Amino acid sequence: MKIVRLQSTDSTNRVAMEMAADGAAHGTAIISATQTKGRGRLGKVWQSPAGKGLYTSVILRPVLKAEDFPYLTFVAGLAVADAIKQLYNLQPGLKWPNDIYFFMKKCGGILSESSALTEDPSCRFAVVGIGLNVNTTINDFPAEVATRATSLFIESGREMSVDEVFTKIHAQLLLEVQSFEHHGFTPVIKRWRELDCMFGKRLAWVAVNGKVVEGISLGPDNLGRLHIRDDSGKVHEVLSGDVQLGTS
Repeated sequence: MKIVRLQSTDSTNRVAMEMAADGAAHGTAIISATQTKGRGRLGKVWQSPAGKGLYTSVILRPVLKAEDFPYLTFVAGLAVADAIKQLYNLQPGLKWPNDIYFFMKKCGGILSESSALTEDPSCRFAVVGIGLNVNTTINDFPAEVATRATSLFIESGREMSVDEVFTKIHAQLLLEVQSFEHHGFTPVIKRWRELDCMFGKRLAWVAVNGKVVEGISLGPDNLGRLHIRDDSGKVHEVLSGDVQLGTS
């Protein structure tokens, strides 16, 4: 299984997408010591201090229906959470749809991308990008995020090899994908809900009409769609978008 190690790149996802398009095999991974243009969801920048975090992208060629590819984000979240528990004996929470949290502070995120799902099934692929704060200290974070971010070192007091963390997450991801192929999304979302750190919390997001809506999180349904109940009692279905903690 090919592991490509880089000192620096703009984005491991970009490299992985290009390699996958050229035929790179299932499980191929790119890991970089730093990224100059690390990406999060919705075009956000992911901070990548050199040598302190895990910045990796894994190429997947799962045997799935096209409509099941978006669920790989949930599968990856479980893989990262399980790997952290095994390595550190810590239980992270998951924030819909793709973030790793400890006590309402972000420790990592996942960015999943895929080829055109209209392609022949044998040619389809996905790339799962994982950014995780491993040995980052509080002083490594920019001032604007320092109160909202954390790392595995901060939470555990243990400094661990980034490569060791990568190896465990990579192996766990491939196991979780294999399980998903065989058992479907139902057991995935059941386990995911058990780690949902935002369930019952007040959240806010921008609706399709451009208005900010706040309400209580009811968690994701069986298809992974988040539901939030606003103050009038109306339940909103959130398909995508940036969901944040509410202000009131």
